[in-house]
Amino acid sequence: MKLVALRNAVVPGVHFRRLRLLSALALLMLVASPAVWAQYFSLGKGTYPLESYEIDYSPIAESEKRTSWLDALHYIPLGWGSESYISLGGELREQYWNQVSEADALRSPINDSYGLQRVAFDAFLHFNSHVSVFGELARADSFDKLSPSTTDEMRGRLQQGFIQGEDTIGNLAMSARVGRQEITLGSGRFVWINDSSNVRTTHDGVRLRAKFTDGASLDLVLSRPVTSTYTAFDDWNSHAGSFEAVYASEPFLASQLHVDEYFYHRRLSAIQFGNLTGTDDRDTIGGRIWGAFGSFKFDSDFAYQWGNYHTTTLAKTVSAFGASARVLYTFEGSPLLPGAQLQTSYFSGTRNPKSQAIGAFLAPFPRPTLLNYAGLNTLENLVEVYPACLITPLPRLTLRFGPQVLWRANINDAVYISRTTPLTKTLRDDSRYIGTNLTWTAQWALTPNVSLFGEYLHEIAGRAITDAGGHGTKVGVVMLDVNF
Repeated sequence: MKLVALRNAVVPGVHFRRLRLLSALALLMLVASPAVWAQYFSLGKGTYPLESYEIDYSPIAESEKRTSWLDALHYIPLGWGSESYISLGGELREQYWNQVSEADALRSPINDSYGLQRVAFDAFLHFNSHVSVFGELARADSFDKLSPSTTDEMRGRLQQGFIQGEDTIGNLAMSARVGRQEITLGSGRFVWINDSSNVRTTHDGVRLRAKFTDGASLDLVLSRPVTSTYTAFDDWNSHAGSFEAVYASEPFLASQLHVDEYFYHRRLSAIQFGNLTGTDDRDTIGGRIWGAFGSFKFDSDFAYQWGNYHTTTLAKTVSAFGASARVLYTFEGSPLLPGAQLQTSYFSGTRNPKSQAIGAFLAPFPRPTLLNYAGLNTLENLVEVYPACLITPLPRLTLRFGPQVLWRANINDAVYISRTTPLTKTLRDDSRYIGTNLTWTAQWALTPNVSLFGEYLHEIAGRAITDAGGHGTKVGVVMLDVNF
């Protein structure tokens, strides 16, 4: 596959030709695979895990157990011992975006159509069952996007590169990972690798993990998040503050119910709230309740934050709260396998911009796709109610539609459109209703390695937007994700 050909295609109409090419490629790769329910509770990419190193390829050491020609890459014996082997893998992801009235037409650019491409290659070297090394190289490109950021494109980087040690003591499995690594904790609502971005978030640091045979686990993290740069391999000393975490999880009721507890500390500079820009230094304590009882799934997070926020001329305290819950009931055995989903969220805002307290909730590494893949809104100063229905017309294809209704948690704080990016013009009005997003989503798991995704979002703007001089946004995205 000639990847560079796509990179150089920037003539008018190229994105539509690229989409036809990608669709044809996807159909060619469609082969028989097990029926798959598109799990909207899952953090994976279709039926493939979010991290390739989560797959244990040791069972295919015997050639007769291999079921795909890709297994020749997934298990390559090294001859240093019976447990030594290397796994090779990677990803090619292509996206086409079209946005009309971006940022509710309150910021520039207003209209934008562009393509995004991400290419990654990884190698997982197992010296034995106790010591391994994982490395991943990645490149991200944008095509025709107006003012692309370092989350849209970078010429190359070491995305991940860590040494891992593992051992088992009784019923306790322990691991230590040192180096550059991606970190997702719990549901990913508040600590996420931002897979929806063309450049995923990574950290330089240490992660320790303990897992018990009953399903309980404990994670300890100490890291410096990496700031991406346009220049290739130029982010070795480019970091965005610091991050520390303690995350514990315990199963109950035969693992149908799980209760998690966590503590995060995040320090980050150049954070904007309303008309202020300063350094945010906050702690987060919270919990998660999640699980499934038959066809009923549920997942909820709630957290309280405190700390300090200061600029060059003033200092403020932090006091904020955030909560989000999602439930899904699937009508098993019914035609089209219908499902009913409800998500509701509350993320606090600042009550009085002149007070000595910052009330806006700020997740350490928020998951914007919690709300919609377009990332039209963010987890700050927001109240959300999102009912949706799902149907599965084909075993590997799930469709979802629902109206997402949004309000400001506090009218004295701005409407935020991305991580701490306020629409400052909304500070001039006192309307709470942001609008309603009519969202159509399709997810098709063509094979366990290939998925096709599409979303169209039509925002009906509320007075919080129209009173500021803006109007509704329309966003469409199509994505092909190939993993191997």
